[in-house]
Parts: sequence; C-alpha cells; structure tokens
Amino acid sequence: MKLKCVSHIVLIQQIFLILLCIKVDKEHMWNWFLLFTPVWIINALLFIPVVYETFLIARFRRRDSRSTVTPKIKSPLFVVLYLGLLVCKLSAEILICLKMGTYADLSWYYVFFPIIVALFGLLVGSVVITYCDMLSVRR
Repeated sequence: MKLKCVSHIVLIQQIFLILLCIKVDKEHMWNWFLLFTPVWIINALLFIPVVYETFLIARFRRRDSRSTVTPKIKSPLFVVLYLGLLVCKLSAEILICLKMGTYADLSWYYVFFPIIVALFGLLVGSVVITYCDMLSVRR
C-alpha cells in the first residue's frame, strides 16, 4: 500500500516537472501559481495525516478518553516540528511564485529565508528529539 502511495507522489512530481519545462521553454504563458498546483496537492497530502495525528494525540491525552485508536506519534514536539517545516515549505513556494511571476519585487534573500529557517529548525529539532530519546532510553 505504501509503495502505491509513493508512486502517486512521484507521478505528481513528474507532472510538475513537465509543466515546469513547458513554462521555461516559453511555449505557454501560464501563471506560476497554476504551475505549482501539483506541489500544492503534495502539500495537502503531507498536511492531512499530521492534522489527523494531532487530533489523535489531543484525544488520547484527555483523561476521559474512550478512544481505541492510539496515535503513532507520541511526541507533540515532533508534530510541532513537522507542521513548522510544512509552513516554511509552503511559504517558500508562495514566495517563489510571487518572485517568478513578477507580482512582487522581492530580493532572493527574502525568497529563500523560509528555507533557511526550515533547515535551522530541522537541525535544532533533530538534536532535541535525539536528546529526548536518549533520556527516555536511560530510564
């Protein structure tokens, strides 16, 4: 089942690359936001499970929980990190569309700033999660 899901994501990425090649060759004058539609679909596919897991964590942590489904992710820190990375990815994509579509005269520094923040957050988050895992193993 997971292989089928991965193959669909790869297909969507290939569609995006084909649309990007057509746009760069200047055969069609498409809007950059329209061109990034396959990427928005992938973002939605990445966002939906995290929201579901967050709902499960919140429901599982309540005292009067009658839920029979336990969340796969036990750490809310991981959910916060993942959602932060998705927000940085989404804002970087929007800024790229604005820059390339000449809607806004932005410096490339501002366009890549969310990616820099995401990389720094990934670094700090992975260190914190590794440290928390080491502490839980010692106990």
